[in-house]
This record gives sequence, C-alpha cells and structure tokens, in this order.
Amino acid sequence: MKRDPFSHLAELDAAPRTEPSAADLDREKRLLRTILSDTEQPSRSVVAAFRRPFMRRVTFTVAGALAAGAVLLSVSADPPRQGGSGPLPAAEVATWTDTASDLNDAGSAGSSSLVWCVRETKGASGEGGPGELGNVDIRGTIASMIVTRHGHAAYCLAGSDGSGVAMAISPAVAVPADGITLDAQGARGSGSARFHYAVGSMGSGVKEITVRDHGRTVHATVRQIRTLPYGRWTAWWPDSDPHGLLTGTLTLTLSNGTTRTVNADSLMK
Repeated sequence: MKRDPFSHLAELDAAPRTEPSAADLDREKRLLRTILSDTEQPSRSVVAAFRRPFMRRVTFTVAGALAAGAVLLSVSADPPRQGGSGPLPAAEVATWTDTASDLNDAGSAGSSSLVWCVRETKGASGEGGPGELGNVDIRGTIASMIVTRHGHAAYCLAGSDGSGVAMAISPAVAVPADGITLDAQGARGSGSARFHYAVGSMGSGVKEITVRDHGRTVHATVRQIRTLPYGRWTAWWPDSDPHGLLTGTLTLTLSNGTTRTVNADSLMK
C-alpha cells in the first residue's frame, strides 16, 4: 500500500540518516507544521488562476470515444534565462528522463520541490488545509505532482533551484476500466527551456501508458486513486518545437496483458 506523500515531508528533512532522537522527531513535526500552515505567497510565483475550463476532454475505450468535460491551461512565464525562457531553467529541463523515479529517492531536492508545490497551489486555490498529493515523481532534477484541495486540482512542476509552475486542471473523472482521457495538455517556455505536459484520467485496468510525441518516448506516471475505480496519469518532456498540441500516440498496456495505441488527436475531438 502506498503511503500518503504528505507523510514523506517530515522524512525528507535534511537530518542525517540515523536513528532519530526525541529532539529530531520534534524538529520534523515542527517543520511539517510550518510548511502546511504557511499561507504567504513566495516572491517567485508562477501559478495559473483557477477559472472555468475551456478545453474539451474525450474518454477513449476499446469500444470508442466518449465526450467529457474540459480544463483551464493558463500560466505566465519567468524572465528569460540563458538557453531559453520559461518557468523552469533550460539546465534543469535538460536533466529530464523518459522514466520517472520515486520522489523519496531524490533527497533534499525532492523535499524542496514538494514544499514549493504545496505552498504555491495553496495560494492559487485560495484554500487552506494540506489537501492531497497524487502522481508524485521526479525526472532528473524536476519533480511533478497533482495537488487537489477542496475540489481544486493543479498539476505542478518544480525544479531543484526553487523555480516552478502550476497549471489548474479539472478533477479526475470516472472512466471505464479500459478507458483513458486527456484532461489537460500544453507547452510552456521557449528554446531549450520549453517543455510539453499532458494529464489525464484512466480506468483501473490501465497499468501503463507510453506517450510518443515529436521523437520523444515518455513512460507516463500512472496512479490509481484510493477507494475509487479510476486514477490519473501524468507526463512531461522537453519539446523545442513551437507546436502547442499533443499530436503523437499513447500506447495503453491493460491488466490482461493486451496493448492499444491511441492517436492523441482522437482524445481532443
């Protein structure tokens, strides 16, 4: 059983990996309380506003496509950096890996990224409380995750240098066991700092999703939602092409061992 990612915050404190003393345990608890109670906006904030969604969403099943809701994609960019401009530095985007790692293996870099996303999405939604984290992973030095708080959901990416961006997305939707949706997709930045991202919902029978777009192959992060028969998938990758839409394919591996390849265009009709 996967542990609640919020419980990892205290464990990711930079204290040495030794048996914690009573003082260490108290310090970890105080650190966690400080993070979750901090409602101040940091000086560098790149967060989308929560508004009515406008993009159409489609559910793919082996029987066909089913229409669904939509999602907002809106965010501002940081001042230009060497090699390109965008909310994440080109040097950090360049560390991307096609397969994500567990954030718990990232040490202090993962901890700082997690804290950034928790703080930024709290300010963006205007709601307090810890909320819930999902699809937490790290590719290179950039962590990504979905933060859901009081009905508001955001997809957040944060670098090890304190940079980051959060895009408001619609909540996950119920889909058949072999179903998939594309809930949000888009590109941010320019030049070598540009990247593309995609977020969707999936049924309980979908075990793996491989995204192929403009020469990149991405093994998406897939996570089921506890107590629900569906979950979320997320993926992002460097993309210097000026296009703004996902135009490749998604290959689904189902629990029965079969695979299906879906054209991205069919998920956006």
